Parts: sequence; C-alpha cells; structure tokens
Amino acid sequence: MPQPRHTIVYQHVSSPHLREWFAETLAAYPELLPHPIYLRKLPTKYSTMRAQPVFNLQFWRRATRHYRVDFSSHLEVTEHVRVRELPKEVVVGWFAHELGHIVDYLHRPWRGMIAFGLGYALWSRYMREAERRADTIAVDHGFGSEVIATKQYLMEHATLPDHYKKRLRKYYLSADEIEALVTAYEAHGEMPDIVEI
Repeated sequence: MPQPRHTIVYQHVSSPHLREWFAETLAAYPELLPHPIYLRKLPTKYSTMRAQPVFNLQFWRRATRHYRVDFSSHLEVTEHVRVRELPKEVVVGWFAHELGHIVDYLHRPWRGMIAFGLGYALWSRYMREAERRADTIAVDHGFGSEVIATKQYLMEHATLPDHYKKRLRKYYLSADEIEALVTAYEAHGEMPDIVEI
C-alpha cells in the first residue's frame, strides 16, 4: 500500500536538488501531511529563510491551513548566502528548522497565529523562544546533525556580516546547545522540556 505523500507547491524554485531536499526533509514531518506546504523563492530583504501560514480562506481553520517556507533571492542576502549553493546537510538543517516553526503553528487558532506574529515582531524574548522551539522540534524529528551543520556553517562562513552573526547568537540555539539536546534525546529517548510561548 503506497505511503501518503505531502502536497508541495513550488513557486519560482527551479533548482531540482532544492526541490528534492525539501521533499526529503518534509517526509520526516508526518503531522504536516494534511497541510499543503509551499516552497517559494522571493526577494526577502531581512531574512534568508522563513516559515509562515498562507493567508487565504483556509487560514481561519487549523485543520485546512496552508503553510509556506520562503527563501530569499534578494541581492543583499544572496551576496552572503546562496541557498542553492550550500551543502545538502546545511540546507536540510535549515529546512528542518523552518518546518519546526510550522509544527509549532499547528495547534494555534487564527487568533493565536496573529498574536504569535505580533509577539515575534515586537518582543525579542518571544522571538528567541520561538526560534529555539523550532530548533528543538527539528532535533526531535531526527535532524540534530543537520541543524548543527547549519549553525556551524553560518557562524564560520567568512563573508557573513557581523550583525547577522550577532543576531544568530542572540536568538538561536548554538551548535553546542543543539549537541546537548541531541545527547539528552539519545540518553532519555525524549526531548527535554521546551519553553511554551
């Protein structure tokens, strides 16, 4: 009997390997099967990759909501990070983190999604906890080594500007913290408690 497959919509993504890596990563998130997932390339100026609900008629019901992962084609971003040129492990770790955000969104009603967006935009503590939850969810889905590879690549990448690295240190788990999560998971068979927001 064939396994159910995720519904993926690619928008402006011409790279075959990015499409393949995204589908492979998404396959590890069975809770997202009921939701169409979009991978979209567009000129976002301030982030390399982000995950959001799609604002359409389905947005108002959790059960039918669509989600998307955007990655940037903006020159100021791609000058430093060209997603299509990154090693597979780094890209998969990044996709796993963004899909972690989407898993975090699943239980939120539409009012909760709007409150989440406001909290993320306005309070740095809220943003930090959201990013750490996404990392933790990615590790819980088996992507610990890939998320570590992503962190290490971004922090050690010579051309990234200092303000970008400072932002990574402030809001995201470090590679060492991810390693500690992986170790705890392997030792106890479950993730340590993660912060509720």
